[in-house]
Formats: sequence, C-alpha cells, structure tokens
Amino acid sequence: MVHCLTFVMALFFVVPALALAQSPARVGILVQEMGRSQAQAIKGLSEELKRLGYQERKNLIIETRNVKGNRAALQPAAGELLRQKVNLIFTTGTSATRAAIAAGKDVPIVFVHPSDPIAAGLIKSAKEPTRNLAGVAAYAAQTTEKRLVLFKEIMPGLKKIVVFFDANNTFSRDNLRLAEAGAAKLGLQVSSFGIKSADELKSTVASLRSENGAGIFQIADDLFESEADFLFETAREKKLPTMFNEEAWAINGALAAYGPSYLEMGRQAARLIDRIIKGEKPESLPVERASKFDLTLNYRTATFIGLRFPEEMLKKAEKVIR
Repeated sequence: MVHCLTFVMALFFVVPALALAQSPARVGILVQEMGRSQAQAIKGLSEELKRLGYQERKNLIIETRNVKGNRAALQPAAGELLRQKVNLIFTTGTSATRAAIAAGKDVPIVFVHPSDPIAAGLIKSAKEPTRNLAGVAAYAAQTTEKRLVLFKEIMPGLKKIVVFFDANNTFSRDNLRLAEAGAAKLGLQVSSFGIKSADELKSTVASLRSENGAGIFQIADDLFESEADFLFETAREKKLPTMFNEEAWAINGALAAYGPSYLEMGRQAARLIDRIIKGEKPESLPVERASKFDLTLNYRTATFIGLRFPEEMLKKAEKVIR
C-alpha cells in the first residue's frame, strides 16, 4: 500500500511536466523595440529551439509582442500574452522584463540582458534564486577595460578618451568610474562630460574639436545612445574614432564595437526555456553569463576618417563592415 501511494505521488508530480513537454509549448516574446540586438536574440532563440526538436505549429506556439518603442505599452502587452495562456515569457532588456514580472508573477520569465541584472534590480545576486526568473546576462560594464584595450590596439596613437554620461543617472556615473579606472591602467587621459538633456548632448558633441590621439568611448547610457546617429555623423566630420559596446552600433556608423553576441545569448536562453518546458523551475536555474563576445569593425568609417585598421585587428574581428 505504501509503495502504491509513493508511486501515485511521484506520478502526480511527473505528469504535469510530461504533459507540458508533449503538448504544444506556448512561448511569449516581449520586446520594447525590434532593433538588431533583439532580432538577433530572437533568431538565436528560434534556431536553438528548432535544434532541440521544437517545431512551430506542431509542438511549439510562439506569440510575439513588439511595442515599437512605447514603454508604457509593455505591461498591457505582457497581459495579452498571459491571456494567450503562454507557458513562459521571453524578454529582452530591463523594461520588458520588469513589465513581464509586474503582469504575472506565476509565469516563468527567461530574459536576455545586455548589462547587469543585479544593478537593474531584476535579481538580488547571480547565485540567489529569484522566483520564476532565469536568464542570460552580458554584464557589459565588466567588458569596459577589454574595450579600452581593443580601442588602443585599433588606434595605437590613442592618448585620450572622450566620455559622455547622463549626469542624472547613477548607473551612468558608475559606468564612468569603470571607464576612468580602465583608462588609468592604460595611461589614457579621460575627458568626461556630464549631460542632462539631448539638446545639451548635441551642442557639446558639436563643440568638440578634431584632436590627434583622441577618441570617443561610449558607456552604456540611454540618453547618449538616443542621439547615436547624430554622434556618428558629427564624429566622422571631425575625424574622431568611436568605440561602442554592441555590434549594431558599428553597423550604424561607429568605428568599432565590442560586445556580446546576441545570437548566442538567444541560443543560451533557448536551452533554459527547454529545461523549464521539461519541468525544471526557473529559480533552480542559474543566471548565465553571455558566452561569446564579438569585435565588429566598420571599414567605411575608418576610411572616411583616414584611419587604417592594423592587419591583426582585421583578423581578430568577427565582422568587418565594408
């Protein structure tokens, strides 16, 4: 009788996981804006889920909500996904992840985050379980020193970096301190500008002078990145090299970028999703670190500003924009 009861109890816990694995899994995708990084993450997610045996409309249903930059629409969109009875929600970035958490705390969430989910307040620590939350993070600020080293290799005559930061943002100021520490190790001067508005940023960038041995070094900052196109155009005119932290920026006009492969982060997230679909709890899974970082060089920008990439850097680059 005892053995029979034990078997029944074991079956009670196993059947739901098996049922979920055998019936179509419903995965919701929530993004604030479908930029290249988000598109690459979703591409990696789809490719890896397919490799793991999932086929859309057979054993997988995907519901995507892209609010096209409207941050206020994120939580209602997350609510729509819940009404579609998704088994879990995949998110990219802080805002989408917060919206998914606020919309429903019982649905598992798997996130891809470009920076530090601890600093963003999503998790308490990488080792401490967070209910219904798992994901992959790039901890971009921790690659600051590596980006500076690459910047100096790309431009051996680099003597000074120009850094813009949001003076109203604590996270931005913390990133500035990391850049200053990394620059000090390499013997680089730092010229920093605390900015409080997009107009102030534009006027400050426009006032920069072309200077031998100087380059613009980006730190993660929404205010600065919102005016990236203006920055790239002005930097080219003033013959100033620019180093950014994601492939998309180099494609858009930065001289170089070094950052996480969103394609690979999407694949990592897919493997976490597979484990959750098969019955594991999100809180039992670690927050993984991005496993691949890529250097992207923009040959066209280099040519325009009169810079020649060292041959070894062209070989080191994952992608060269020609």
